[in-house]
Amino acid sequence: MRGLRNKSSILYNYLYRQHLFLGESVASNAAFHPVAQYRAFYNVGFAGKPMDFVNMRMLILKRCIHATGFRNSNEADPYKVLGVPPNASRDDIKKAFHALAKKYHPDANKNNPSAKRKFQEIREAYEVLQDSERRAEYDEMKQQSRYGESTNYSSRDAGGFRHARGSGGFRHARGSAEFSDSFQRIFSEIFEEETDGVTSDIQVELSISFSEAAQGCTKHLSFDANILCESCLGHGYPVNAKAKSCPTCEGTGTVFIHPFMARCGTCKGLGHIIKEYCRSCGGSGVVEVVKEVKVEIPAGVESGGIISVPRAGRVGRRGQPGTLTIKLKVADDPVFQRDGADLYVDSNIGFTQAIVGGKVEVPTLNGKTQVKIPKGVQHGQLAILRGKGLPRKGFFVDHGDLYVRFRINFPTVVNDRQRAILEEFAKEEIEQASKTSADGNWLYQQLSTG
Repeated sequence: MRGLRNKSSILYNYLYRQHLFLGESVASNAAFHPVAQYRAFYNVGFAGKPMDFVNMRMLILKRCIHATGFRNSNEADPYKVLGVPPNASRDDIKKAFHALAKKYHPDANKNNPSAKRKFQEIREAYEVLQDSERRAEYDEMKQQSRYGESTNYSSRDAGGFRHARGSGGFRHARGSAEFSDSFQRIFSEIFEEETDGVTSDIQVELSISFSEAAQGCTKHLSFDANILCESCLGHGYPVNAKAKSCPTCEGTGTVFIHPFMARCGTCKGLGHIIKEYCRSCGGSGVVEVVKEVKVEIPAGVESGGIISVPRAGRVGRRGQPGTLTIKLKVADDPVFQRDGADLYVDSNIGFTQAIVGGKVEVPTLNGKTQVKIPKGVQHGQLAILRGKGLPRKGFFVDHGDLYVRFRINFPTVVNDRQRAILEEFAKEEIEQASKTSADGNWLYQQLSTG
């Protein structure tokens, strides 16, 4: 972040100097306030929270280019470059790219310089549209630009405006086009260095059964992801490609943009460039494949739980793989009800067992076991089996408890003998209740008469 702030200071100072040099006629133009807009982002962005560079980039580009500087350009629209509609799917975009890349590849058009430029344009358009974030950013900028005088804009169109300073028609010696180019190079220096080799995390949902969650298991996942191109090792050009000295920095890797020294944006500071592109990846350095990952699911996981697999996500050019994040969904079980690490299971017993007590067999995670039925147990009463629940992760690994919930079943049909016994039992129960009531009344009378 410190490096970003230093570079942002460079951009701010540069804009400020150019703003002063170009004069008040630019500053007074409502459509052109680079310094004021950038100062707001610079101060607010670092005073409270990290700067949102994507939003800043969009705002600076929109604010620093005069409305009359826009011009229609089909080549600036990646959708038109690839010949796909704005709502095209990733598969359609990929197919269109491969078809055009094959047609305009430099190896197939060695005597056609325009084909090389077309191929570069196709590759850049594909890089924008195949990245969901960059595509969303472009769509937003395009949508917002419709409120201006034109519908399409590219950073290379930044030189489309000119500015004459002062009376007498004095024109800035370097011209505002050079200012625009310098601004673009500094901007690229700041942002491209930070985004080069960007990684991307992947989140997937995995459904597992209750028994798999209880015991733990191993799962094999398959998903679409970008990996480094094996043909070019992620460089975007053949391994045996010949490098040429960078014409922008003349091999030094740096450029002087008054009054600063900055990294060359053309060669990214390498001092050389390679114009050949890898045929396997079209110069992107990555290829999309169906990636397979083996995942160990620990025992005791719950729905909504997250498992992270480092370096199993997508990979950017010259970047490291992102993280695969797995969100678990555990199915319900027909026997056990779950409450965290504790389990509940119902045990159906007869009413005579409830009266006289006994034993009943109940299921557990490790098989069946015998549970004692207390005499006179009530419907819904619980018996606890300590440590028979699910694994509970903490400082020490232990288990939850298994709660046995007694459900008393009353018969709806009885035979004559059973009915006679029950009637005799009911008679004795009534007599006992009457005697208890009478004894209570006698005691009450004694206490009352004192």
